[in-house]
Amino acid sequence: MIQPYYRDLKEKVIDKGYCIGCGACVSAGDVKGINKLDPYGMYKPSFDELGSPVSDVCPFFTSRTESQLGEMLFSGFKDIKKNEFIGFFLETYAGHVIEDDFRKYGSSGGFVTWILSRLLEAGLIDAVIHVKPSGMKGILFEYGISSNLEELRKGAKSRYYPVEFSKILDDVRKSRKKYAFVGVPCFVKAMRLLCVNDKEIADRVTFTVGLVCGHLKSTRFSEMLAWQKGVKPEDLRSIDFRLKYPSGPASEYGITISGENNGEMITLAQKASDFYGYNWGYGFFKYKACDYCDDVVSETADVSVGDAWLPQYVSDSSGTNVIIVRSPVIKKIIDQGIKEKALKLDVLDPEEVIKSQEGGFRHRRELLAYRLALLEMEGKWYPPKRVEANPNGISERYKKITVLRMQLREKSHIAFEKALRADDFEVFKTEMKPLLQEYDRLYRKSLASRVLSKAKRTLKKLIKR
Repeated sequence: MIQPYYRDLKEKVIDKGYCIGCGACVSAGDVKGINKLDPYGMYKPSFDELGSPVSDVCPFFTSRTESQLGEMLFSGFKDIKKNEFIGFFLETYAGHVIEDDFRKYGSSGGFVTWILSRLLEAGLIDAVIHVKPSGMKGILFEYGISSNLEELRKGAKSRYYPVEFSKILDDVRKSRKKYAFVGVPCFVKAMRLLCVNDKEIADRVTFTVGLVCGHLKSTRFSEMLAWQKGVKPEDLRSIDFRLKYPSGPASEYGITISGENNGEMITLAQKASDFYGYNWGYGFFKYKACDYCDDVVSETADVSVGDAWLPQYVSDSSGTNVIIVRSPVIKKIIDQGIKEKALKLDVLDPEEVIKSQEGGFRHRRELLAYRLALLEMEGKWYPPKRVEANPNGISERYKKITVLRMQLREKSHIAFEKALRADDFEVFKTEMKPLLQEYDRLYRKSLASRVLSKAKRTLKKLIKR
């Protein structure tokens, strides 16, 4: 007999495209199921047997919001503060790791690998659950377990690639070890929900490190990048999405691709801006669920880490992190790291943290309100959100941009499949061209309008002086 929870989960979340593919639902209780890549390169679960499943673990189906989980997790800590956009926090920083070569081999300031290494050294955890290069054919990255610094380093850097954690949790359940879990906001929320509902997982996963997130990509994103440079999807062997250059702003990083071209192994590195379709605003190969998420900074994580996209830091090509600390244990480790001069951190005003992720918050708050309003107008279900549906909060131009972004997301999956069938990458570009032209035209006008408005506000302030 199919449990009502799973019937609703399938009909509302999985079948309607709100599933993020994390694997929490097939990790719960004694559920028998599998989480595998669908034809569009995104993880989707299916269930074989439904015994007595632990319910309420899906981050896009649960009624528990990030704010409610944060209240449960962090509100009792001494000196804890709360912000509407970043959630609970003890302190917020911007900076980088000085010690060793953590910064050199990280995507940004090197803090994620550093804090995980300190948790291991202190004996607070035995191992780390994080994303690493995969050993499986046709899969570039997957969740794995690291128990020392050498293994940890293999999981450094950002991976704009789909992953799931159900398989690795099988190993976690069999062990008696203590783990730290690393993930994007919805994955951390899913892990927190599993811990709430499953004592076995709660006993093992004792720390969470959250990554600031733009959105999750399907496998087709890396395949698109490689194919346009002569490496066909099936011949792609590895990709580095965040190659640092010794000079220039941190935002101008490169991409390294390795794979076969006409039977020979090649490796090439070029600036990210040189790749067709890399523009994050286009949302190529985005999961639909990402358009219905309101957590930018992993509000349920013990510590959240991202890029400091701020004028005072972006000019440093080595990279700088923004850090939001919620756990007193991690705060103590950071304080010791500063004292030892292993870290160079500036205390950052929470408003500056928000500013560093300005585009993400606009997309997941103001524009999300409009996306929700569109669904309400059609009488369609959507995941429970803290943002209220509002059709009037943005300009007409931005309403059109919002709709175009959704169309670009949907079209990219379909167009790439068409290009694969034709064995011709140009088919993909041709299919995407009309929408891209309209998007670029509207976005340029919107950008010009924002610049003009900012100039007017600055002028008014100068006149008042």
